[in-house]
Amino acid sequence: MFGFSRSDYRMIFNFFKINLKDRYMASTLGGMWAILNPIIMLGIFTFIFGFVYRAKLPGATTTLSYVIWLISGYGPWLAISEGLLGSSNVIVSNAGIVKNMAFKTEVLPVSSVLVSIVPLIVSLCFLAVIMIFDGNIPTWHALIIIPVIFIMYLFMIGLGFFLSAITVFLRDLAIALPNILMIILFVSPIFYTLESMPKPIKMASSINPFYILTEGFRQPLVYHEIPTNLLFQLAYVLLLALFLYFIGLSQFKKVKGYFTSVI
Repeated sequence: MFGFSRSDYRMIFNFFKINLKDRYMASTLGGMWAILNPIIMLGIFTFIFGFVYRAKLPGATTTLSYVIWLISGYGPWLAISEGLLGSSNVIVSNAGIVKNMAFKTEVLPVSSVLVSIVPLIVSLCFLAVIMIFDGNIPTWHALIIIPVIFIMYLFMIGLGFFLSAITVFLRDLAIALPNILMIILFVSPIFYTLESMPKPIKMASSINPFYILTEGFRQPLVYHEIPTNLLFQLAYVLLLALFLYFIGLSQFKKVKGYFTSVI
């Protein structure tokens, strides 16, 4: 399924656990930091925008409405950025394993991207608590984010195949990627509403997969709506994700034989 066997999926899960442990190996709290880091970041956003600046959305009656709207988009973005950053350097950082073990190296980008499911779950749980506190209790519409999550991770893994392979030969990509993602964050209507953006960005947002994915979370979670106006756009992102996944996987397989001579 998707180019992997059942044993490959077991290996992906094992590397998922290894990546999670290695990231916080020398710390006292260990894997707890995977939960604490996003909570601290989201807590800061809640305090600043909900209690200091008291930012409000047009037509909203509470100061937490903007925080809820922001986290519903920033939580998925946090997962996207962490997944892409992790996958970009995964082959280089596991050079010893790649050189000395015979296994499908394709599992490394997949397992690295999947680590970002932790901050996504934490963000969604944090969002649910804030919504309940604000009196905006999540409804059954929240279940609609399940296929959106599937599309998002298919899209991320497809990009992860390209990023991980390119970084082996062009190390500058891993250094430049955080800045690239920062630019994407601020030109996508994630921190700001679409109405407040310049007209060129409004037009580009209709084909911006990052914006479409975040809206796929916002409408069911915040507005309790089925995102009918996004169905064609989500279908477009799904097709794009499938294209990136299978082309990325095939290209990764073509160049992986050169990894050991470069890393």
